[in-house]
Amino acid sequence: MLRLFRSHPLRLILVVGLLHGLLYVFLVPPWQHYDEPAHFEYAWLLANRSGLPKSGDYDQTMRRAVATSMIEHNFFHNLDFLPDLESKTEPIWIGISQLDDPPFYYLLVSLPLRLLSSWDVTWQLYAARFISLNLYLVSILTAWGIISELVPVGNPLVWMVPASMALLPGYIDLMTAVNNDVGATVLFSLFLWGSLHMLQQ
Repeated sequence: MLRLFRSHPLRLILVVGLLHGLLYVFLVPPWQHYDEPAHFEYAWLLANRSGLPKSGDYDQTMRRAVATSMIEHNFFHNLDFLPDLESKTEPIWIGISQLDDPPFYYLLVSLPLRLLSSWDVTWQLYAARFISLNLYLVSILTAWGIISELVPVGNPLVWMVPASMALLPGYIDLMTAVNNDVGATVLFSLFLWGSLHMLQQ
């Protein structure tokens, strides 16, 4: 691993990936990624309650804050629908619940939320996106390692594959969102790298 960081092209690619990722973290409006409010809710519940949340759990105050932020940032523009912020009996709508998903990614995202519970919910979302941004950079590093296991030293694929990941808009858009696909991508990439390394040995 340390040998990889001595590579000047890898360091440059990681810097490019970081800058490109930061653009997506801040340019994509809050809550506009696929199911982002519900993914954020899972991490928020982990940060603010003890134990794992169960299907059907929710916090109405948190949902009201998220729904208010969604309205303020034009989430419902051109939609014939607004959530009922005054609802007392039903959970305020912020999307389809993700609480049945595996918790690993959400546990990571909950770490900064535990320290920032007093912040505005929109800024908590940006803090959660930064966890995804870091995992995105790990995926670039992992791609470098995987290709290094497969091709001879000096082969241009070693830098071309991770460079394409650092420049591919669709991939960066996904990997800077609050979405458990980020965690799944990184976990499988690390598994693939480890498996290839063991096979090579």
